[in-house]
Amino acid sequence: MTSFPTSIHDGPYSTNTLVSRKFLIIYGINIWISFYVIIIEFLFYYNLFKSNIILLFLSFPIQLFIGYFILVFSSLLTAKLLLIFVNLIHKPKEGNFRRVKDNKDYYFWSLRAVIKKWPIWIISLLPSSVLNNLTLTIFGIKTSFTSSINNANMDTEFIELGRNITLGKGSFIKSSMIYGDYLIIKKVIIQDNVIIGPHSYISPGTKIENKTILNTLSLTQFNQILEQNSIYSGYPARKKGTIEDKQTTDNSYIKQKIQENERRFQETSKKTTESYKPAEKFIKKIPTYIAIFLLLYFAAYMPVLIVSYYYFTDIFYPFVLASPSFSDLFITNTSMLILTFTPPFIMVMHLSNIFLTVFITKICYYIICKINKPKEGVFHWKNKSRDYDYYFLRSFLLRYIKWKIQRGPYPWLIKKVFNFIGNCQFGKNSIIEDMYLAKEFLNVGKNVYLGKILLTTQLWDKDLTIKSVSIKDGVVINDGCCIAPGTIIKKNTHIMPFSIVSKNEIIDPNSIYYDAPAKKMKNFKDFKDLFNLDISNFIKIIKR
Repeated sequence: MTSFPTSIHDGPYSTNTLVSRKFLIIYGINIWISFYVIIIEFLFYYNLFKSNIILLFLSFPIQLFIGYFILVFSSLLTAKLLLIFVNLIHKPKEGNFRRVKDNKDYYFWSLRAVIKKWPIWIISLLPSSVLNNLTLTIFGIKTSFTSSINNANMDTEFIELGRNITLGKGSFIKSSMIYGDYLIIKKVIIQDNVIIGPHSYISPGTKIENKTILNTLSLTQFNQILEQNSIYSGYPARKKGTIEDKQTTDNSYIKQKIQENERRFQETSKKTTESYKPAEKFIKKIPTYIAIFLLLYFAAYMPVLIVSYYYFTDIFYPFVLASPSFSDLFITNTSMLILTFTPPFIMVMHLSNIFLTVFITKICYYIICKINKPKEGVFHWKNKSRDYDYYFLRSFLLRYIKWKIQRGPYPWLIKKVFNFIGNCQFGKNSIIEDMYLAKEFLNVGKNVYLGKILLTTQLWDKDLTIKSVSIKDGVVINDGCCIAPGTIIKKNTHIMPFSIVSKNEIIDPNSIYYDAPAKKMKNFKDFKDLFNLDISNFIKIIKR
């Protein structure tokens, strides 16, 4: 992989699990209040400078910066008030809970995640360690502004962070985890001066004591205690040694060594990439791609911009902006009504833009598929056939809409959008987290959970392999996994974090798989020894 997928991001994260669609009403209320506050602030700014048009325009960039932070804090404050109210109804707690709507702990866990979703999305637009730490503090997590947490995928409850913590790129700090039909919640504690290597996984219940290092690509056990002044590594993490000399207890020295290792890895990756000459692999039809993008962009934005123009010029301006004074806005009933309904109007326009983009993508995809039916196969980049050519054309078309949904504030739409376009199929009650998602040849069954994983139906090595991936009902794939083309995962199977399923592999039903490459768990005892989790009392899915 030559770049980090734009469809995902690191930092504080809340699950896309949506137990009830009623939660979207609360989500909309948070957005409505946030926009209402920023509109009031903008009107105050406008009335302050409207007498001097030059000063108004000169100060506008500063206003945008201030407006962003007002949006951040208003969304955080609203979310905090909603969380206080919800927690009074049902207090969050640790434990193992059935993943059913009737289970209150699972139900309210999903509700809390929906409440947090909007402010977390706003903050991700301008990544900042200060904002991330502030967000976690407001959500009730003990943390320190001296810690660097930008690069980690982190839950937003039942976590305690010490001072001077460094979290590597792509690491996971998980106080909650989906396992089969259950949700596991257990507090994670990371003490002072801890370093977590890139692409490592901290399981629920983990406690990492002072001045401990967890190496790259390591996974902690459930409820594992990592002793202070120690180095841990492996799957699962085992103690490899202690930190004794003064030099290695210096964080700057350790960080320097980690950066050197990452630099060597990048240089090796670059040499490998250059040896394959990727520039020659891809079909370059820039005029066609630009034409498709302009069609999508203008056809989706022009109707929205026209409607918005008439709303703001014929309604918002005469009754709100043209008001003689700022105080008159709250006296006149018409002005108050327009102010109240302007945030919902903005939301409707944004959703309309998404709908138009999806609809136009559907038409374009249908036409392209009629010209050249999508085919699986193995294609060599030196022999650029018609099928090879149209694969990249479809990929370009679908990439934009995938990015627009997954990086937008409504990630729950991705299933309905892909089902509507017809490029992939997702079953009822399936949960799709913020992940690298295949654009074609993907069939997902009912009640499937896909964590923050890499799931692809195309793979580059010497050739381009395009093969469908089939995931049957009841499958759970945890964070950090890689699912390769041609994979078939049968019913009720669980794949543990950081597992890699190879190309064209068939995964047995009612089983547990782990590690890289993925291995089948033989029995409950082995699972308990490996992950320190006794599942025999509440899950019985292993086929002995």
